[in-house]
Amino acid sequence: MTTNNGQQPQPKSQIFLALTAGNDAPSLGNVWRITSKKSDFYLDTFGATQDAMHLSLHGPKANHPGHRFHIKIKEQAVEAARNAGHFVEHGIPARGQRFQGKEVAEGAYHVVRLRWRWHLQRPRYRTAAATAGPPRFAEGQSGRVMRGVLKPNSAWDVDFYLTYGRPYWPLEFGPRTGDPRIGPVVNDSGLYLTLTSTHRSEKQYPAPEGLLPRLPEKDETPNRFMAGGLGPDSEAGCYWFIETITARELLV
Repeated sequence: MTTNNGQQPQPKSQIFLALTAGNDAPSLGNVWRITSKKSDFYLDTFGATQDAMHLSLHGPKANHPGHRFHIKIKEQAVEAARNAGHFVEHGIPARGQRFQGKEVAEGAYHVVRLRWRWHLQRPRYRTAAATAGPPRFAEGQSGRVMRGVLKPNSAWDVDFYLTYGRPYWPLEFGPRTGDPRIGPVVNDSGLYLTLTSTHRSEKQYPAPEGLLPRLPEKDETPNRFMAGGLGPDSEAGCYWFIETITARELLV
């Protein structure tokens, strides 16, 4: 796939992702960062709990000829976040949780779906959802700040694809739909990480069962929440992260 002018996007060293509700509005939910380090890629968040979790996509090495995907938790950072009053719970083993991704083409793997739900932008929840200002991109960095307001019952999805030798772009697009591509990021082992930005209906494309907490009821306090878990294909599926809103009363 190429852009409308026939050019491929240029590789970047880092990619940032954020949702807002306007040009000068704060970020709603976490700001996410994708980084290339040697033969690996890392996905993590900014904020008070940023050191608690990271997802790593490892390329081939001398002692590991193939790729490896897994998510890890740093218990010291989790404890520090809890001591600061943040709610952090997980079921990730001490050595991390491995997953295989979903092969969607030869040498191309769908590894992550990062979703922001439309509830984050609803006026009644924006104060609870706000974290920080949208990121500013330095040289070598790239990203996407979604400033438009999503339609009710929709979501902003960013899908991550890891490929060997060249970038993989799964979506077709034309001059009226814009360019959904973000990236690529390249590492030293010749792997490419490409991202695609899509608006989806949550009714047609629901999150994996059991992954989402319910929304606040009338007499409850809204609180932003990030959920994570494997997709419906279990170990063969991609890993989901979902930015949403729930009730604070459910977190205590």
